[in-house]
Amino acid sequence: MDNLTANKTLLALLLALQDLDTSLTEQEKADFTDISHRLYLEPEAWESDIAPSLLSIIQVNPNLNQRYQTVKSQLDQVGDTLPADLLPTSAELEHVASATAPKIRGFAPVADESESESLEINNIAIDILSQPNPSATAKKLSSLERLKQFLQKPTANT
Repeated sequence: MDNLTANKTLLALLLALQDLDTSLTEQEKADFTDISHRLYLEPEAWESDIAPSLLSIIQVNPNLNQRYQTVKSQLDQVGDTLPADLLPTSAELEHVASATAPKIRGFAPVADESESESLEINNIAIDILSQPNPSATAKKLSSLERLKQFLQKPTANT
């Protein structure tokens, strides 16, 4: 799994969901739940299975795809220098998560810090995508709003 590519894809999706002004269909919600389970069970299948499936879900929804492409471009310009304090914390996710959604996490972090950071983003994506309404959950996360503002600053693109 290419951690940087996966992280950017997942963060771009979460930010696009937060900015989405239309509701997801029941099929899209079910597809995102399926993706969250696959991320949990087989994160190593990112390139061969999960990413292609995720991108096809995004591309079917024109509004989501447009927002995703915009945010992905901003993330690509920033590179791998995102401040960690802009990511949602477990406490923040727990506060906005539905009580009925299952609590699942990716694999336990390993000693390698970059791998641990990758799993953190993976876990955030799993938590949000497994919610009954991922877009509504993403909208409640103030840290994602701060991340979006960081990406839109002119200084972030230099």
